[in-house]
Amino acid sequence: MENIHQDTWSIEEEEPSTTEYRNQLTNGVYRQDTEMGNIQMSFTIGQYDYETKAAFMGGTGSETSWKRARGVTRIEKCMIALTEDNQYCVFPKASVIARNTNNEGAVGIGVAAAALEPDNTAVSSEYWFDSSEVNVE
Repeated sequence: MENIHQDTWSIEEEEPSTTEYRNQLTNGVYRQDTEMGNIQMSFTIGQYDYETKAAFMGGTGSETSWKRARGVTRIEKCMIALTEDNQYCVFPKASVIARNTNNEGAVGIGVAAAALEPDNTAVSSEYWFDSSEVNVE
């Protein structure tokens, strides 16, 4: 897909949360646990066909129509984004949640893709590459 609606693309990382454990005798912190924040790529697809709508929102898409699936649709994809300063961001495995969204009088597909831990332990959940390192043929 090569169309993202103006000013809707972003990558956000939540602040980590920490739990401090204190020594009851001295009141000093002797241990701390940290839970990293989630990383999410968000954007709105401004121009799309019904097959694209089905790929991101679930359901069934054809050349001329789209039908919503019943119940919760679970979609996981590899997400690759190219920033305006020529950096590639890759989530090898992402949980994708999409919805219809109104943008300046048109209906786009609002997408939120949260990085997940890949099944293969040799693969990281997030990668960044300078575009000079990527061969796109």
